[in-house]
Amino acid sequence: MDRSSDPRLDATRSHALQSALKLLQKKGVLSVTHAAISSETGISRSTLYRHWPTLDELLDSTFRHAITAQVIPPQTNGPLRTDLYWLLGPLRTALTETRWGKIAPQVVAAASSDDRAKRLINTFVIARYKVVRGVFEAARSRGEVSEAANIESLIELTIAAPYFRMLIAGQPLDDEWLESHVEQILRLATAE
Repeated sequence: MDRSSDPRLDATRSHALQSALKLLQKKGVLSVTHAAISSETGISRSTLYRHWPTLDELLDSTFRHAITAQVIPPQTNGPLRTDLYWLLGPLRTALTETRWGKIAPQVVAAASSDDRAKRLINTFVIARYKVVRGVFEAARSRGEVSEAANIESLIELTIAAPYFRMLIAGQPLDDEWLESHVEQILRLATAE
């Protein structure tokens, strides 16, 4: 039988990831270890190591478990304004209303001093970066982004601004902000 389809293994993995997520939310990224999860769940450390041979793999799975609902296929059919709302609307919801939003501050903070957390956040950002790049490249091919516009800067503004506003500035990601942010990106995208 394929290990990935065994309901007992699936249940063990799910239970361990739920425990890891709770640890991450309550105590931060450095608290998530095989030993801590074993202690919380009663799942043996050897079983946990069979599922996640390294701590990096365990942390990556935990983070991905938290964001599973936010993984949506890229939309690049335009217009750019619509695609930006498609990108930023779910991000705003994820940051403000989901378990992912609760762990993001701990992971971002830990990334400044912990290599594991830095790799975790970098892996996450790289995947999102590719999606946002696809949106801007498709918009450029439709003539909605000027040749003078720096796509790298547009990508960074799109991704980083919500995190900065919420985590650093402590400001809400409300409808007014979302509309203003989309308008600012559009102005920069079309500037000559």
